[in-house]
Amino acid sequence: MSSVILTGSVYPGHAKDLRDKSGLKKIERVFTGFIILLLGIIILELGFHFLIAPSVTIDKIIIRTESNFPYSDDYLLSKAGISQSDTFFDINTALIEKRLMIVPSIRSVSVKKVFPSVIKIDIDSRIPVGLSLITTDSGIVPAVIDNEGVVYMTGYDLVSMDLPIISGLDFPEIKSGMRMPRELCSFLEDMEAIKKSSPGLYGLISEIKFVRKGSIDYEVLLYPRNHKTRIRIGSSLDEEMLKYITMVLEVISDRPGMEGLEEIDFRTGDVVYRIQGE
Repeated sequence: MSSVILTGSVYPGHAKDLRDKSGLKKIERVFTGFIILLLGIIILELGFHFLIAPSVTIDKIIIRTESNFPYSDDYLLSKAGISQSDTFFDINTALIEKRLMIVPSIRSVSVKKVFPSVIKIDIDSRIPVGLSLITTDSGIVPAVIDNEGVVYMTGYDLVSMDLPIISGLDFPEIKSGMRMPRELCSFLEDMEAIKKSSPGLYGLISEIKFVRKGSIDYEVLLYPRNHKTRIRIGSSLDEEMLKYITMVLEVISDRPGMEGLEEIDFRTGDVVYRIQGE
């Protein structure tokens, strides 16, 4: 006697249907979990913006400037547009930097946020190398000039800075933040280098006058602080040359008959001097 034992499904497609239904349920569970996760993120985001962010206020602003920077912190904050009502997340650092760069005496600025409540503002100011007296409708206005040729009115104590006067400039209009002609900037950079390396030697210069020779060429007249003699040089100056000029000036001035010494010319290898009336 034989018998037949049946195992598994009665119909062949039944196992496949079960597998498909199981796969669909897994996909539904994953999709449902994903939706729940998104809803959770949205709820957290809304809770952060409406409950947490408004309570994170700025309680400390650190402003770093040079010791002789002329403007107060209150002035800088007003220019930056930062108010007591601003929260940490309201602060737009790029916008604050753009606002502060409008101040002509600022060369560069960096604004950073330090969580949870600190703003750091680092300011590098322009380095004045000379003072210019500019005639305006309201009278003569003092303005400083930096090594990049930027001319700006300032709150600096100009007397204490003891800057040489820069003359021979023609300003068709006066506007703080305007620039001198590009061809003069290399000499201003020379001045800054001497000021940094030898401030005492730099202090011997009373006036620097730019003299045009053509459309773009120029030469310079130096007026020493303790002598009436003017010094004619080319379009560049360094520390060694200024030392040499000072030495020659001292030697020649002590010679008999040099009381009327009017000018010493250093444009060539030879030292040429001119006596008044000759």
